[in-house]
Amino acid sequence: MPFFKPAPWTLRESCDSKNTHKPIIMESNTMPTVGKSQTPFPISTTPPATPTVMASKAHELINEIRTIYTTLNTLSDLSPTPVVNANLSRLVELCIKPYSKDLISHVLSIPGFEPLCIQLRHLCSTAEGLLETHWAERLNSATLANPASPSERELHLRNFIYYQNYLDLTRIECATLEAFLHTPKPTPRNICFIGSGPLPLTSFCILDRYPDAHVHNIDRDQSALSLSEQLAAKLGYIARMTFSGEDVSTMSSKSKDSTAWSDFDVVFLAALVGMDTSSKLAILESLAKRLKPGTLVVVRSAHGLRSVLYPVSHLISSKMRRERELMWR
Repeated sequence: MPFFKPAPWTLRESCDSKNTHKPIIMESNTMPTVGKSQTPFPISTTPPATPTVMASKAHELINEIRTIYTTLNTLSDLSPTPVVNANLSRLVELCIKPYSKDLISHVLSIPGFEPLCIQLRHLCSTAEGLLETHWAERLNSATLANPASPSERELHLRNFIYYQNYLDLTRIECATLEAFLHTPKPTPRNICFIGSGPLPLTSFCILDRYPDAHVHNIDRDQSALSLSEQLAAKLGYIARMTFSGEDVSTMSSKSKDSTAWSDFDVVFLAALVGMDTSSKLAILESLAKRLKPGTLVVVRSAHGLRSVLYPVSHLISSKMRRERELMWR
């Protein structure tokens, strides 16, 4: 669930022209969301004796982020409530402000800040799942025509407070990937979204953009899939959507696939699928063995202080390092 407005979409990796058997990997800068920790974070709350303006701002920012973490971490339930909503909204507000690169680098370099981010990401992930479940149930309980008209459908979805963020992010991603499609008309037909969750808004946005497309939604949470399939039927998307309960992080070369991976033109990997770079790389390597040559893979990631909310994928540097290791074996 994008709690924030999406960051610019960037192409991070592309297919080697000499090796067309690799999928094209793109990284989309998004932002994601809550786990428990009993360990305090040893971040100094006292600025240097003679603090610079930047050092003072950095410590002020970290102190507020840590206060939010402490508040959320003491709650037994991160379902939407005034307290949860207010703290998460403030956290997002802090993380998406246009800070200078120097300030961001300074904040990220302060000892103890990265462990704090790791714990906050787990908290945000839990809160995001609960928020999407809440809204999926709420949208499913509404009375609509069967099937809903496009205008009624959009009006219904706009009740979700972050719907516009999904529209904006999907528009940026689709506009970019269209430049890399190997078809006369740059419109993908078969799309897979891994980590679709209980509220598959990205999949809905994709289907609205590409009227002839089909989206296959994958999630390891069967209850989330059930809610999303029910909502897809209610909104009239079900004829162009399929659903599969799978955990892509456990796929291996010996796994028996229930998904026809070679059928897809584009695969989206949600930001919270693989909570670190090594996990994402393992998933991508497994997918590369299953996808057809030229398949586009869009990997959602975060940058700057948005990494407080979502994991950062250092795919290029990690991929190059791994290739060097293989060369010297």
